[in-house]
Amino acid sequence: MSDQEDLLGLVREADLYRHHGLLAESKEKYTQLLELIEKQSRPGERRRFSKAIRKKIESVEQRLAQTRAAPKTPDLSPALQSLIKKSFSFSRTKEIASMEGALALAKFGQHEEAIAEFQGLLRRGIMPVVTARHILRCYFSLCLPYAAVAQFKDWTASQTLAKEDLLYVRRFLEEALREKGFKEDLPSLLGEAPGRAKNDTRDDDLKISAIRIHFTAGPFQGESIERDVICQLGNLVSIIIPERRRDLANAFRIGKRLDRVQCYSPITVFMGQGIVARKSKVQRGQQQGDHIVDISIEEEKSG
Repeated sequence: MSDQEDLLGLVREADLYRHHGLLAESKEKYTQLLELIEKQSRPGERRRFSKAIRKKIESVEQRLAQTRAAPKTPDLSPALQSLIKKSFSFSRTKEIASMEGALALAKFGQHEEAIAEFQGLLRRGIMPVVTARHILRCYFSLCLPYAAVAQFKDWTASQTLAKEDLLYVRRFLEEALREKGFKEDLPSLLGEAPGRAKNDTRDDDLKISAIRIHFTAGPFQGESIERDVICQLGNLVSIIIPERRRDLANAFRIGKRLDRVQCYSPITVFMGQGIVARKSKVQRGQQQGDHIVDISIEEEKSG
């Protein structure tokens, strides 16, 4: 590929990112363009091209400044999600194109759909370490470290990843947890010193046996549901939504905030808030088809 083709390819990619609202990525591509122009162009062309690219960067920076006040993640239709995946799949290889499409969804804030895409790639054995890291990144983007830990423990128990792959992924997860100031013991892998996980027997965790969710928005606004907690990891609790209640399961989108969650424990009842951390389907057994929803609970602080 010639130098000019390299430049044109970067221009097209940067323009496409800008058109679809991926402003930071667009600015990065334009900056790469400037560096290439400085190295490859003649003096006359260099001034002309640099001026045009700098104008594009200024335009992107203006839009970034306008949207930096925390825009709300859009709820995109399935058709638009499909368009995003296709638009940002530049590679000829089908597997790499699928990876790029999932990454585009994540960049648009569609983390639930991105995680589903990455999970599909992982089941097919496509770049397992890279795919697993992207799944964990999605959970950290949603500020849900417990969900990332729970996901890693699922992979360890189900042997979804090979031992060597698990080692690489665990190293990445441990580093990410340290950066967030989050302490959690990860399970030891086969062949390592077993070492009992400290958090398995912590007395300071408040065990939650059931939760009652009061919906304050959406299609179930004003309604409440109560579910038993089938599993708990720290402040992450898991509930079951029956397969026949697909409408209810769809209301639990990853990243959705639940403003009123009443929590029942053997010794007390308290009101808290929650964030939907993970969602998956039971693949086998009597409850096949049911949805497992993981919710990160935050206890309300009294005045």
